[in-house]
Amino acid sequence: MLVSTKGRYALRLMVCVAQAGAEGKVALREVSEREDISLKYLEQLARPLVQAGLLRSVRGKGGGYALAQEPAAIRAGDVLRAVEGSTAPVACLDLQEGMACPRAGECTTVRFWAGLDEVIERYVDGVTLADLAGEPGLPSLPAI
Repeated sequence: MLVSTKGRYALRLMVCVAQAGAEGKVALREVSEREDISLKYLEQLARPLVQAGLLRSVRGKGGGYALAQEPAAIRAGDVLRAVEGSTAPVACLDLQEGMACPRAGECTTVRFWAGLDEVIERYVDGVTLADLAGEPGLPSLPAI
């Protein structure tokens, strides 16, 4: 799995919002300055995160973006899938529901790729925004 800039920056955006603490909202301009990411790019990333129910827009004076769920409930995998679409390491595992790779029955490597996909999914879904934001009292990132 190759995580693109979208995935890397979306995760950084979400960690910044998670670190907002009790006030819980952050202006994208602040994230842009703090993380050295273009404001326009952050605006593009916020849309799919809002659509996925991970982020919410707070309007009005002092508005910005806030997490739509608790940091411990949002997995890194949720963020990556919202902006990347999939965490599958190869295209044949990323086919839409009901479709199958035409070579699945005779492919000698499909078990390898499926196993790698399971490891990736287990890891990205085993790390939450709370883990990444470094909230006190939480364990470190899981070992592979």
